[in-house]
Amino acid sequence: MKRYKCQMRLLLSVAFVASAVGLPAASLAETPEPPKEKPKPAHDDPQRGPTGEAAPPTAAGTTGLLVTPGLEAFAQYSFRRTSTLDGQAPWFHTFDVPRVHASVTGEFGPATGRILLEAVRSASEGALMGVAGDSLVVRLREAWAGYRYKHWFSAAMGVVPTLTVPELEGTWRLRVIGPAPLEQSGMASPADVGLTGRFHFPKNYGYIAAGVYNGEGYARRELNRGKNVEIAASVHPVPNGPARPLGIFGSYVVGSSGTASARANRLTGSLLWQGVRLRAGAGMTYAWGLNDDGARHSMLADAFLRIEPVDRFMIGLRGSYWDRNVQAKDPDTVVNVTGSLGYRWARPLETHMAVTKQAPSIIAQSALAGSDFWEFRLVSRIVL
Repeated sequence: MKRYKCQMRLLLSVAFVASAVGLPAASLAETPEPPKEKPKPAHDDPQRGPTGEAAPPTAAGTTGLLVTPGLEAFAQYSFRRTSTLDGQAPWFHTFDVPRVHASVTGEFGPATGRILLEAVRSASEGALMGVAGDSLVVRLREAWAGYRYKHWFSAAMGVVPTLTVPELEGTWRLRVIGPAPLEQSGMASPADVGLTGRFHFPKNYGYIAAGVYNGEGYARRELNRGKNVEIAASVHPVPNGPARPLGIFGSYVVGSSGTASARANRLTGSLLWQGVRLRAGAGMTYAWGLNDDGARHSMLADAFLRIEPVDRFMIGLRGSYWDRNVQAKDPDTVVNVTGSLGYRWARPLETHMAVTKQAPSIIAQSALAGSDFWEFRLVSRIVL
């Protein structure tokens, strides 16, 4: 009896010490059941709201979407000296913000989407009226919803990137110096309202893609009943090893533009090198129809080079030859050559010095006022 009482006293003493120093209760007794969580209201879709409560005023932000914001902005100082047909040489210099992009990209499982806002002047050069003088205004550059199946298929619908201009600009990676000649000449647009689909070949051999668009670009509404169809393919013949950057790109667009449904067909072929230190390309675009003139044939040849010989230092060179009217007896051509030197101060911040010489023929100079010039630019770029 005395032994039993001693054992009980010892057990109670150990329990008291254990509780005082915080030993787990499981060492002395069974683990108590955890408190039950408050049951959540049952509902099928978070966008509908809990049972017995009003739905949220907007469905935005209710799906668990992964959102990635982005920003890209260019600021520049430019000095241009123009030669005119009457022998004058006027000059002009200005500070400018040629490009501002703000984007939001979202992913939720296989669903993807993107909104890209672009700031532009409210009126074109030479216009007498604009918005609040000629303020920088915001417009949609991209606004699409898409679906991605694993790694080999994706589709998008809305204001979507087209297939040709983004491939060429994305290879050069010096959009800060200027747009691709294909875009600058008005022969192609980097985005349009429509839908695209892309199928990636296995083992990094490239992709094939197709798109259907209004055909008026992203800056104008549809002006006719016709739709533009674009087919493009990028092939990497050696998908592994030192020749991995070598690519062959081709695209064909069949369609119309303007209120008169003028023919606007484009055939593009390019040989590309999409490396890290070296990026280069050469190609040609032949156009059936230009500037709402479906009978005009035009040809544009383009070559570019981007070298980063050492970290942070960049060298760019781009040249183009544009025959505005292949069928004309007299030359109707524009030659443009641009060279640049750039330095990356930090990963998001770059500064470039660029010199451009544009030389048109007499016919082209008469049609394009101010097209014969020398230009010097100091450009900064930030990407966040």
